[in-house]
Amino acid sequence: MKKTQALFAFSGLILSIVAFGQNDKQLSSQKLISKEKKEIHLNIQDRPTIVEQQFKLPIVCDSLTAMTSAGNNYHGNMFDILVDSVCTLETFSVSVDAGTWNIAIFYKTGTFVGFDTTASAWTFLDSANVVSTTTGAGTLYKVPVNLNLALSLGTHAFYITGTKPTITFNYTNGTSVGTVVSSDSYLTIFEGNGGGYPFDVTYSTRVFNGRAYYCAVVPSGIEDNTLASFDLFPNPANQSVSLDLTAFNGNDVTVSVLNTLGQRLQSTAVVANGTQTLNIEGYAAGMYFVQVEMNGKTSTSKLSIK
Repeated sequence: MKKTQALFAFSGLILSIVAFGQNDKQLSSQKLISKEKKEIHLNIQDRPTIVEQQFKLPIVCDSLTAMTSAGNNYHGNMFDILVDSVCTLETFSVSVDAGTWNIAIFYKTGTFVGFDTTASAWTFLDSANVVSTTTGAGTLYKVPVNLNLALSLGTHAFYITGTKPTITFNYTNGTSVGTVVSSDSYLTIFEGNGGGYPFDVTYSTRVFNGRAYYCAVVPSGIEDNTLASFDLFPNPANQSVSLDLTAFNGNDVTVSVLNTLGQRLQSTAVVANGTQTLNIEGYAAGMYFVQVEMNGKTSTSKLSIK
């Protein structure tokens, strides 16, 4: 059977011809000598020292799976993660074919778009060997590192890749860079690109097959919602927000605004009659929490400031 291979570059977008039975790894002709690899790594930023945060509030540790269906492969993926609540990233799991493979993890603030071949824009976090006993889709293997990477609210980019040219790092064809792959209360993972190591990640669009492990702060009171709930309006807000305190029946309450680290930004003692207005002018855009406390019990609602 005659096989046809075609690879056209147009406006920086590389189109893969998986329909003809070839994956990204088979289509690539990339060959880098050791000297070239060394020069690339010399341009990678050193990882900044991350000060461990000492949280006094409850912490939830969980993971978010992107995808596990495979279908395509090469050395690794670049993709963005949106952080909705301050957390620390611990590690990732990956989908690789049978063997022992060194997996490297790189990071940058902001999106990866426009930086998929720019080594100097990235920070090397860590690398470790992953031992896989399976081939193909479905099984994920945790990279045995402890990144303890503090992530602020907003967009962060990751490059997760094997460092051996013979690795089969499984990922999936996507639809459009920036399309949501999966999401929970803390993180959102988006479609990105795939490609060769190091920093030749130009096959678009590709979806990371793996899982992100993280720990996030649970703001005070959000787990103890035993009081009556209350409404916030408008929400999102930008200068002031109103609370409907009717359900608290004229009792003395304390109304507070907290950030995602659980830090109290303002607190006011009021009598819960009707509506209470809070001044939030000057607060940075992002997610906050409004808390009502009465007799040692609390009720908390999310507030988005734009």
